[in-house]
Amino acid sequence: MPVAWRALLPSDVPAAEALSRLAGWNQTEADWQGYLEFEPGGCLAVETDGRLIGTATTIRYGGQVGWIGMVLVHPDHRRLSLGTQLLGRSLEYLASRGTPSIKLDATPMGRKVYLPLGFRDEGEVTRYQGVVPALPGENAGTAPMAGFPSAALADLDAEAFGVRREQVLASLRGRRPELCFVARAASGAAGLLIAREGREAIQLGPWVARDPALAESLLLAFFRAAEGRKVFLDVPASNPAGHEIIRRHGFAVQRGFTRMYLGDPGPPGRPEMVYGTSGAEKG
Repeated sequence: MPVAWRALLPSDVPAAEALSRLAGWNQTEADWQGYLEFEPGGCLAVETDGRLIGTATTIRYGGQVGWIGMVLVHPDHRRLSLGTQLLGRSLEYLASRGTPSIKLDATPMGRKVYLPLGFRDEGEVTRYQGVVPALPGENAGTAPMAGFPSAALADLDAEAFGVRREQVLASLRGRRPELCFVARAASGAAGLLIAREGREAIQLGPWVARDPALAESLLLAFFRAAEGRKVFLDVPASNPAGHEIIRRHGFAVQRGFTRMYLGDPGPPGRPEMVYGTSGAEKG
């Protein structure tokens, strides 16, 4: 079967979303458009007879860390090593740009593939799902994120995440601004929560705060804005308080991932401040 390799293009977005839908993933066309916005040269496509049958995306943060995500192959074309080649080409792209640390989130099956390539475990991530409960009262200690300075949000996020990603935050917060909240501090922001629409459920994250009380106040503000909606949330093992908070509100474990890295482990950030990640492909 002859295949053609090329860059993923904006015109591929509907077909790419269809691939992620076949895999049962939560991405929307807006997510795919974001991947192209973040790293247009690092989004890959493989096609046959003019039909998109595989994808991979990459993103780089400040030349320090790169992430690989959205490695997808159409079910009719699996077992042809296309997934392995998509991964290899993504690694080549990031390495050619001098990226010292390359990360991804692996399923248990994927982890078996990545370990022989030199990837090492960084930590576990648990995906929770649940339906937002009805809550009385008003938000306390938080405010809608709309209008809050992007640079202040990026400063707080960089402290937690380890590298700056202002472009990603700006894109994510702009998709469903009514679902995004900030805890203000005299020096800027003490906490943030961003949520966006997914195909199957609202995807919550990043969710960052300086302490558990602030983290929960942000979560409750989000709950009041999304009552009755289904939500997915990825919580790293490095934040036990995040697990305790989300379980207390009735969320259940859906599945787990292993966050892995190749090369340098990258800037450590402050993992204890990360209550929810923004997704396997965006860190």
